Order: sequence, then C-alpha cells, then structure tokens
Amino acid sequence: MANEELIVTLDSLHKSLLDSPKIDEQTAGKLRMLIEEIQLALVQSETENELPASKGTLTERVKTMIVDFEVHHPKLTSSLTVIAERLADMGI
Repeated sequence: MANEELIVTLDSLHKSLLDSPKIDEQTAGKLRMLIEEIQLALVQSETENELPASKGTLTERVKTMIVDFEVHHPKLTSSLTVIAERLADMGI
C-alpha cells in the first residue's frame, strides 16, 4: 500500500513540475532525476524483495530538496515531504 501511495504522490509531483513555470530548468531536471531514481528503487525493492543498495540516500536527497523549496515552491514541498516520509518508512 505504501508503494501505491508513493507512486501517486510521485505522479502528482511530476504533474506539478510540468505546471509550474516558476521552476528553473536546472531545478526541474534535478527533480525529474530524483523521481526516476525513486521509481527505479521501488521497482527494485518489489522485484528483489530487498532494499536497494542506496538505502537512505534517496530520503536524504528528498529532504535536502525540501529545504531548498520551502519558501518558493510550497506545493512541491508538501509532495516532497510525503515522498520523504514514505521512503523513510520503507527504509529507502
């Protein structure tokens, strides 16, 4: 269930990225890469029944992005917060 909720939140974040002209291309690129890495980690954890090698790294990167976005992109910040919580719950 946590994976499904995380996937929905990732999709929401991706749509927000597409709809937000205020985000510069470099930042948007970083977020797209992070979303792809999270999706890959989810697929790996489901197929291999174990945590990916980068345990904790994605959660830490998401938390770093949250700090960067708090002031200028509050909608994205809330999505990133949910993602970080789900990744932490999953041990990723």
